[in-house]
This record gives sequence, C-alpha cells and structure tokens, in this order.
Amino acid sequence: MLLSSFLRQRACILALALSSLAACSPGVKGGEELKVEPANCEIAGKSFGIVGGDILSSDNDLSASTVMVLHIDYKDEVSTCTGTLIDNNKVLTAAHCTSPFGKKTVIAFTNNSNCLTQAPKRTLRLVTDEAIHPDYSYWVKSWDNAAHDLAVLKFKGDIPTGYKVRELPTSDFAPAESDNLVMTGYGTTTEKGADSGTLRFTTAPASRLIKEFHLALNDSTVAVKNALILEQSDNGVCTGDSGGPLYINTERGLTLVGITSMGVDNKTRDEKNTRTCHGVALFTDVRAHLDWIQKKKNAL
Repeated sequence: MLLSSFLRQRACILALALSSLAACSPGVKGGEELKVEPANCEIAGKSFGIVGGDILSSDNDLSASTVMVLHIDYKDEVSTCTGTLIDNNKVLTAAHCTSPFGKKTVIAFTNNSNCLTQAPKRTLRLVTDEAIHPDYSYWVKSWDNAAHDLAVLKFKGDIPTGYKVRELPTSDFAPAESDNLVMTGYGTTTEKGADSGTLRFTTAPASRLIKEFHLALNDSTVAVKNALILEQSDNGVCTGDSGGPLYINTERGLTLVGITSMGVDNKTRDEKNTRTCHGVALFTDVRAHLDWIQKKKNAL
C-alpha cells in the first residue's frame, strides 16, 4: 500500500487546525480580533516530484478535482492520501486510506499541507460518513485487494471556489496505446522521502499498462482482475499517492479510470530491500465498480 504515516507531531498540528474550525465564535472578547486567514497559501512554480513529476498548481483542470485525505487512527497517527471529488460533498479514494478503528478523517482542499494550519477554515472539511467496498479486506494482505480498494467519503461543508466535481467514466471506455496516462497525488518523491503533502503530477504513455507482471521474489506471474497495472521503473506513484486518480488524457479531456491502490517492487529478490515506487503500480479499475460507486454516492 502507498500509505504515508507521520509522527504524532503531525497529528497535533492537524488537531490544532481542526480546533480552529470550531472557533468561529460570534462572541469575541473585548479587544480581541479573529486572525484573518491568508488569501493564498498555495505553492506556485514547478519542481520534481511524485517520482519524476512536477508540482501541480491549484488553478487548472487537473487539480480542480483532487483533494488531500488525512486520516487519524486510534493511535493519533496521521496518514496522508489523495482523493477525487465526485460529488458536491463526496470524495472517491482508496479503502486502505481509512481504518476500522479510525478516529477522524478530513478532506483538505489545497495543493500544500502548510495551508492546514495557515488557512484551516478555508481548507479543511470533516468527513461525516463513509462507505468501504464490501470485498476489500483490512485484515488480509493480498493482490486481490487492489481489485476492490475503494471508499466513498462524505464531508461537511461546501466546495471551495475553483474546485469542481469529476464525472465518472462509462463502463465501455477503453484507452488506446497512443493515449497518455496522468497521475496526481500528495505523496513522496522517493521511498524514504519525507516530502509528502504537496500536490504533484506525472504522465506516462498508456502503452506502459500491462496485463500481468513477473514477481522475482518467488518467480511467479501475477495478474489482478479489475485492476490496472502500470510499469513505473522511471516515474509513477509513491507513498501518499494512495487513493489518487489515474486519468486517461484524450482529445476530449481527462477521463478517470483508476484509483491508486499499491506499489510493488516486482524485481527485488530481497524482501527487506524493496523499492515499491520503482516497480509496478496497481490501480483499482473504476469502470468495474460504477454501480457500487453510484449507489454509495447517492446513499450517503
């Protein structure tokens, strides 16, 4: 899984940001003034990221539907994931970005984790309900989890200006080898990196999608039904990009086809020395679960 776990310090910072959401008091004591949140705490410009990609600004079609998903578990550890806005108050992400013993999940509308504390009221939305795919297992580690690694999250509040809902694909949509893939996420740029929390993107030709992969660890061939497999030895998704979108970029624009599930170092023969961001990536195929997604989107 491409989940990013941080120190308890990150949980404390997020807790402070959340507490400020409840501090919108109509009664301010004499002489006190509410702090004005900065108009813009986003990051501009470009730098390498998401394993061979660039920072994604907040004013374009690609970033307009991408959000940060922050989950606080029962140990007060915070995990960073990515999600896609599929309704006015719903986000599609990976099931493993939640936990059965989770305390709280928050959606952040920003390309920069610094906005969590600089502009929490404008940035953060509390998740109030969730639906986890019934075939996903928190308890069993299996390639098959990539076939069902989906969650729909409902949050409280409005969509900030500049964001928009991403339409789901049709079940018969099929990419051509000449099409380009686009991945976005808040993850790290290396396996051991500590630079998650910034929205980045990278691209790859659709010809890098494969039907199966060879696992050198036990000399086996792996294929996962209802999952898209991407060869990503040079660039791709990494820790913290979980739940993020895989798009096909055609002449008609971006079409959502996958949700980032896990990375696999299929070339290593040493289980203790793996590079999960430089092997293959598995994405849950959205087209195989359209009925379930639509049903939960309407029910929550």
